[in-house]
Amino acid sequence: MKQYMLLVIAMMFSLGIQAQTIEVSVEIPNIDASPYHRPYVAIWVETPQRKGVHTLAFWAEQKDWFKDLRQWWRKIGRSQTPSYDAATGATRKPGTYQLKWDGLLSSGQSIEPGSYVMHIESVREQGSREYLRQSFVVGETQPQHYELNGQTELGNIVISIH
Repeated sequence: MKQYMLLVIAMMFSLGIQAQTIEVSVEIPNIDASPYHRPYVAIWVETPQRKGVHTLAFWAEQKDWFKDLRQWWRKIGRSQTPSYDAATGATRKPGTYQLKWDGLLSSGQSIEPGSYVMHIESVREQGSREYLRQSFVVGETQPQHYELNGQTELGNIVISIH
């Protein structure tokens, strides 16, 4: 009986999927505008069927303006599903910011292997809006690397999954 239990435990570990780390580098470009207001930025993950999975970052200040991040607001913001409290922070000045996600959801469970879409949205008061997205796969054995180039409110976006 003891040998059977050890065999089951060994099989559980061998079938387990290694957690993947998702790193995102986000550039907020320096925009020559007067007055300049720091952008509201949301970075989140959805299923291909547009179901919200996790918010990596939500940089904002006044709640009245949250809904101007239209894509994020429709899918996650107004319902807080999933909760984005842990990813909320103040707006950022121009520069490059690094985000790292270990694939753990707010429930403590790991994200399921499969296809997902990362969304990056930025909007600025008296400025414009920009929305980018990138499909990726969780559970792939090969590292994934994507680069997106924003045109107005976002600069270079680099997504690495390993």
